[in-house]
Amino acid sequence: MRNAHERFGTVGFTKRAKDTTTQIRVYMDRLIAEPAKEERGTAGAHLISVVGSDAEIAAMWAAVTEGALFQIRIPGSAPFAATLGLEAQCHRGSVMLAGRKRPVRHLVALSAEMSKTRPGADREGNRTVLCSDHPTFVLYRVARRFGLPVVPEWAPWFIGELERRKAIQPLLGLGCSPVVVRGSKETFLCWIGKALKAGSIRIPEENGTISWKLASNFREPLAFLPGETERMPPQAGAAEASEEVPCRSF
Repeated sequence: MRNAHERFGTVGFTKRAKDTTTQIRVYMDRLIAEPAKEERGTAGAHLISVVGSDAEIAAMWAAVTEGALFQIRIPGSAPFAATLGLEAQCHRGSVMLAGRKRPVRHLVALSAEMSKTRPGADREGNRTVLCSDHPTFVLYRVARRFGLPVVPEWAPWFIGELERRKAIQPLLGLGCSPVVVRGSKETFLCWIGKALKAGSIRIPEENGTISWKLASNFREPLAFLPGETERMPPQAGAAEASEEVPCRSF
Protein backbone atom coordinates (compact mmCIF):
# COMPACT_ATOMS: atom_id res chain seq x y z
CA MET A 1 0.00 0.00 0.00
CA ARG A 2 3.01 2.29 -0.41
CA ASN A 3 2.02 5.72 -1.82
CA ALA A 4 -1.64 4.68 -1.75
CA HIS A 5 -2.60 8.31 -1.16
CA GLU A 6 -1.36 9.14 -4.65
CA ARG A 7 -4.18 7.04 -6.12
CA PHE A 8 -6.85 9.13 -4.41
CA GLY A 9 -8.61 12.17 -5.76
CA THR A 10 -10.57 14.83 -3.91
CA VAL A 11 -14.11 16.14 -4.06
CA GLY A 12 -14.96 19.57 -2.71
CA PHE A 13 -17.87 21.97 -2.59
CA THR A 14 -18.77 25.27 -0.99
CA LYS A 15 -21.67 25.52 1.42
CA ARG A 16 -23.03 29.02 1.93
CA ALA A 17 -25.34 30.16 4.72
CA LYS A 18 -26.56 33.63 5.66
CA ASP A 19 -23.42 34.73 7.45
CA THR A 20 -20.92 31.93 6.81
CA THR A 21 -19.22 30.13 3.96
CA THR A 22 -17.88 26.63 4.56
CA GLN A 23 -15.64 24.67 2.22
CA ILE A 24 -15.76 20.87 2.42
CA ARG A 25 -13.20 18.58 0.79
CA VAL A 26 -12.96 14.79 1.13
CA TYR A 27 -10.81 12.07 -0.38
CA MET A 28 -12.21 10.05 -3.28
CA ASP A 29 -11.17 6.51 -4.27
CA ARG A 30 -13.58 5.84 -7.17
CA LEU A 31 -15.09 8.06 -9.85
CA ILE A 32 -17.13 7.62 -13.03
CA ALA A 33 -17.81 10.84 -14.91
CA GLU A 34 -18.89 11.94 -18.37
CA PRO A 35 -16.71 14.80 -19.65
CA ALA A 36 -18.41 18.11 -20.35
CA LYS A 37 -19.36 18.74 -23.97
CA GLU A 38 -18.01 22.29 -23.78
CA GLU A 39 -14.52 23.30 -22.68
CA ARG A 40 -15.72 25.07 -19.53
CA GLY A 41 -18.93 23.14 -19.08
CA THR A 42 -20.02 20.94 -16.21
CA ALA A 43 -19.23 17.24 -16.31
CA GLY A 44 -21.86 14.67 -15.42
CA ALA A 45 -20.77 12.41 -12.58
CA HIS A 46 -22.26 8.93 -12.37
CA LEU A 47 -20.43 7.48 -9.37
CA ILE A 48 -18.47 9.13 -6.56
CA SER A 49 -16.98 7.11 -3.70
CA VAL A 50 -15.50 9.11 -0.81
CA VAL A 51 -14.25 8.64 2.76
CA GLY A 52 -14.19 11.12 5.63
CA SER A 53 -15.37 11.99 9.09
CA ASP A 54 -18.95 11.88 10.33
CA ALA A 55 -19.44 15.60 9.69
CA GLU A 56 -17.81 15.50 6.23
CA ILE A 57 -19.87 12.53 5.03
CA ALA A 58 -23.06 14.07 6.39
CA ALA A 59 -22.27 17.27 4.49
CA MET A 60 -21.57 15.27 1.31
CA TRP A 61 -24.89 13.43 1.70
CA ALA A 62 -26.74 16.73 1.94
CA ALA A 63 -24.84 18.20 -1.02
CA VAL A 64 -25.64 15.19 -3.24
CA THR A 65 -29.35 15.28 -2.41
CA GLU A 66 -29.41 19.02 -3.17
CA GLY A 67 -27.75 18.53 -6.56
CA ALA A 68 -24.67 20.53 -5.59
CA LEU A 69 -21.82 21.37 -7.96
CA PHE A 70 -18.59 19.61 -6.95
CA GLN A 71 -14.98 20.53 -7.68
CA ILE A 72 -13.12 17.33 -8.54
CA ARG A 73 -9.40 16.62 -8.70
CA ILE A 74 -7.94 13.29 -9.82
CA PRO A 75 -4.31 12.30 -10.52
CA GLY A 76 -3.15 13.16 -14.03
CA SER A 77 -6.09 15.41 -14.88
CA ALA A 78 -6.93 19.09 -14.55
CA PRO A 79 -9.57 20.03 -11.94
CA PHE A 80 -13.12 20.15 -13.23
CA ALA A 81 -16.66 20.80 -12.03
CA ALA A 82 -19.24 18.02 -11.97
CA THR A 83 -22.68 17.23 -10.65
CA LEU A 84 -24.58 14.01 -10.04
CA GLY A 85 -27.81 15.69 -11.08
CA LEU A 86 -31.26 15.33 -9.60
CA GLU A 87 -32.53 12.17 -7.90
CA ALA A 88 -29.03 10.90 -7.14
CA GLN A 89 -28.82 8.06 -4.63
CA CYS A 90 -26.46 7.76 -1.66
CA HIS A 91 -25.26 4.72 0.27
CA ARG A 92 -23.31 5.11 3.52
CA GLY A 93 -21.16 2.73 5.53
CA SER A 94 -18.21 2.50 7.90
CA VAL A 95 -14.69 1.15 7.48
CA MET A 96 -12.65 0.00 10.49
CA LEU A 97 -8.92 0.65 10.17
CA ALA A 98 -6.15 -0.77 12.31
CA GLY A 99 -4.83 1.75 14.80
CA ARG A 100 -7.96 3.91 14.78
CA LYS A 101 -10.48 3.96 17.61
CA ARG A 102 -13.28 5.30 15.44
CA PRO A 103 -14.27 4.01 11.99
CA VAL A 104 -13.85 5.99 8.79
CA ARG A 105 -17.16 6.90 7.17
CA HIS A 106 -17.73 5.88 3.55
CA LEU A 107 -20.25 7.23 1.06
CA VAL A 108 -21.05 6.07 -2.47
CA ALA A 109 -23.24 8.38 -4.58
CA LEU A 110 -24.85 7.26 -7.84
CA SER A 111 -26.53 9.31 -10.52
CA ALA A 112 -30.14 8.51 -11.37
CA GLU A 113 -29.01 7.21 -14.77
CA MET A 114 -26.48 4.76 -13.33
CA SER A 115 -28.97 3.55 -10.72
CA LYS A 116 -31.31 2.55 -13.54
CA THR A 117 -28.71 0.26 -15.12
CA ARG A 118 -29.23 -2.39 -12.44
CA PRO A 119 -30.78 -5.67 -13.66
CA GLY A 120 -34.40 -5.30 -14.69
CA ALA A 121 -34.55 -1.52 -14.22
CA ASP A 122 -35.58 0.85 -17.01
CA ARG A 123 -35.52 -1.76 -19.78
CA GLU A 124 -36.66 0.90 -22.23
CA GLY A 125 -33.43 2.89 -21.77
CA ASN A 126 -30.74 3.11 -24.46
CA ARG A 127 -27.68 4.08 -22.38
CA THR A 128 -25.89 1.78 -19.94
CA VAL A 129 -23.08 3.17 -17.76
CA LEU A 130 -20.57 0.50 -16.71
CA CYS A 131 -17.54 0.52 -14.41
CA SER A 132 -15.38 -1.73 -16.64
CA ASP A 133 -14.61 -1.98 -20.35
CA HIS A 134 -13.74 -5.70 -20.30
CA PRO A 135 -15.71 -7.52 -23.03
CA THR A 136 -17.12 -10.21 -20.73
CA PHE A 137 -18.23 -7.72 -18.10
CA VAL A 138 -19.83 -5.45 -20.71
CA LEU A 139 -21.83 -8.32 -22.21
CA TYR A 140 -22.85 -9.65 -18.80
CA ARG A 141 -24.15 -6.33 -17.46
CA VAL A 142 -25.98 -5.38 -20.65
CA ALA A 143 -27.55 -8.85 -20.82
CA ARG A 144 -28.58 -8.72 -17.15
CA ARG A 145 -30.16 -5.32 -17.55
CA PHE A 146 -32.23 -6.15 -20.62
CA GLY A 147 -32.72 -9.89 -20.10
CA LEU A 148 -30.82 -10.91 -23.24
CA PRO A 149 -30.18 -14.60 -24.05
CA VAL A 150 -26.38 -14.69 -24.29
CA VAL A 151 -23.36 -16.79 -23.31
CA PRO A 152 -19.86 -15.60 -22.23
CA GLU A 153 -18.30 -16.90 -25.46
CA TRP A 154 -20.11 -14.16 -27.39
CA ALA A 155 -18.22 -11.38 -25.59
CA PRO A 156 -15.56 -10.77 -28.31
CA TRP A 157 -18.25 -10.58 -31.00
CA PHE A 158 -20.43 -8.24 -28.90
CA ILE A 159 -17.63 -5.80 -28.07
CA GLY A 160 -16.60 -5.85 -31.73
CA GLU A 161 -20.13 -4.90 -32.79
CA LEU A 162 -20.24 -2.08 -30.26
CA GLU A 163 -16.94 -0.68 -31.51
CA ARG A 164 -17.85 -1.10 -35.19
CA ARG A 165 -21.14 0.70 -34.69
CA LYS A 166 -19.53 3.33 -32.39
CA ALA A 167 -21.99 2.34 -29.66
CA ILE A 168 -19.44 2.28 -26.83
CA GLN A 169 -17.57 5.27 -25.46
CA PRO A 170 -14.95 5.49 -22.69
CA LEU A 171 -15.70 7.69 -19.70
CA LEU A 172 -13.48 9.43 -17.19
CA GLY A 173 -12.64 7.13 -14.30
CA LEU A 174 -10.63 6.84 -11.11
CA GLY A 175 -9.88 3.32 -9.91
CA CYS A 176 -11.81 1.79 -12.82
CA SER A 177 -12.15 1.90 -16.62
CA PRO A 178 -15.77 2.99 -17.20
CA VAL A 179 -17.69 3.10 -20.46
CA VAL A 180 -21.17 3.99 -21.66
CA VAL A 181 -22.93 1.56 -24.01
CA ARG A 182 -25.64 2.88 -26.32
CA GLY A 183 -28.42 0.63 -27.48
CA SER A 184 -31.86 -0.71 -26.52
CA LYS A 185 -33.06 -4.25 -25.91
CA GLU A 186 -34.61 -4.38 -29.37
CA THR A 187 -31.35 -3.23 -30.95
CA PHE A 188 -29.25 -5.88 -29.24
CA LEU A 189 -31.76 -8.65 -30.01
CA CYS A 190 -31.60 -7.61 -33.67
CA TRP A 191 -27.79 -7.85 -33.61
CA ILE A 192 -27.95 -11.31 -32.01
CA GLY A 193 -30.47 -12.58 -34.57
CA LYS A 194 -28.41 -11.40 -37.53
CA ALA A 195 -25.18 -12.80 -36.06
CA LEU A 196 -26.77 -16.21 -35.50
CA LYS A 197 -28.00 -16.33 -39.09
CA ALA A 198 -24.57 -15.26 -40.37
CA GLY A 199 -22.80 -17.82 -38.20
CA SER A 200 -20.79 -15.21 -36.31
CA ILE A 201 -22.00 -16.71 -33.03
CA ARG A 202 -23.49 -20.10 -32.16
CA ILE A 203 -25.98 -21.40 -29.62
CA PRO A 204 -24.37 -23.91 -27.21
CA GLU A 205 -25.30 -27.51 -28.01
CA GLU A 206 -25.54 -28.50 -24.35
CA ASN A 207 -28.24 -27.21 -22.02
CA GLY A 208 -27.50 -26.26 -18.44
CA THR A 209 -26.18 -23.37 -16.42
CA ILE A 210 -23.88 -20.62 -17.66
CA SER A 211 -20.99 -19.62 -15.42
CA TRP A 212 -19.87 -15.97 -15.55
CA LYS A 213 -16.53 -15.42 -13.85
CA LEU A 214 -16.55 -11.91 -12.44
CA ALA A 215 -14.42 -10.17 -9.86
CA SER A 216 -15.81 -9.64 -6.37
CA ASN A 217 -14.27 -6.19 -5.96
CA PHE A 218 -12.54 -3.35 -7.81
CA ARG A 219 -9.05 -4.60 -6.95
CA GLU A 220 -9.43 -7.73 -9.07
CA PRO A 221 -9.71 -7.96 -12.85
CA LEU A 222 -13.44 -7.45 -13.34
CA ALA A 223 -13.90 -10.28 -15.80
CA PHE A 224 -12.08 -12.54 -18.20
CA LEU A 225 -13.03 -14.63 -21.17
CA PRO A 226 -13.46 -18.41 -20.89
CA GLY A 227 -10.05 -19.98 -21.19
CA GLU A 228 -8.31 -16.60 -20.99
CA THR A 229 -5.71 -15.96 -18.30
CA GLU A 230 -6.34 -13.01 -16.02
CA ARG A 231 -4.81 -9.72 -17.13
CA MET A 232 -3.17 -9.07 -13.77
CA PRO A 233 -2.37 -11.27 -10.75
CA PRO A 234 -5.14 -11.36 -8.13
CA GLN A 235 -4.61 -9.51 -4.87
CA ALA A 236 -3.67 -11.57 -1.85
CA GLY A 237 -6.74 -12.86 -0.12
CA ALA A 238 -9.05 -11.85 -2.96
CA ALA A 239 -11.67 -14.45 -3.80
CA GLU A 240 -13.05 -15.06 -7.25
CA ALA A 241 -16.79 -14.65 -7.68
CA SER A 242 -18.66 -16.88 -10.10
CA GLU A 243 -22.33 -16.45 -10.83
CA GLU A 244 -24.34 -19.18 -12.48
CA VAL A 245 -27.17 -18.03 -14.71
CA PRO A 246 -29.65 -20.49 -16.28
CA CYS A 247 -29.20 -20.82 -20.03
CA ARG A 248 -32.07 -19.17 -21.90
CA SER A 249 -33.65 -20.72 -24.95
CA PHE A 250 -33.86 -18.75 -28.20
